[in-house]
Amino acid sequence: MTRALALSAALLLTGCTTTANLKATPLKDQSAAQVTEDRKRCDEWAKHTASVLAGFAACLIAGGYEVAPEVASLSQPVRLARTSTETEPTRVLLDILACDGEAQREAEADLGFIKRWIRENLFTWPHNTDKRRQVFMDCIKPKGYEVAGKT
Repeated sequence: MTRALALSAALLLTGCTTTANLKATPLKDQSAAQVTEDRKRCDEWAKHTASVLAGFAACLIAGGYEVAPEVASLSQPVRLARTSTETEPTRVLLDILACDGEAQREAEADLGFIKRWIRENLFTWPHNTDKRRQVFMDCIKPKGYEVAGKT
């Protein structure tokens, strides 16, 4: 019984962190074969990052795709503002994580120590999501990215 429960939990966790379901829109007229190759390359690269989903998205963004960055601050797709520029996936990942961290700090600035500890350790709830989204967008745009949808 415990093995079945452990296996089910492992499958659930694995399913939650899969990159196969992330939608990526090619912006450089990539062929279907190129898209498949890029996804496979980015999947491998992302496995060696601190955040697999954000790393996968960053790698695809650097490769000329429009992808949601897979961070808590923004769910809208992001792309490089200049698609002709060659950008390293590591640079994109660092930009995304830095802006997400800044947005989280700004949005949670009014939380006291105990509320912040409860939010981080016991429950995850979105706090000040509009402010967090806006700070993320204000941070990411000057770094050379565009955000799809409403601004």
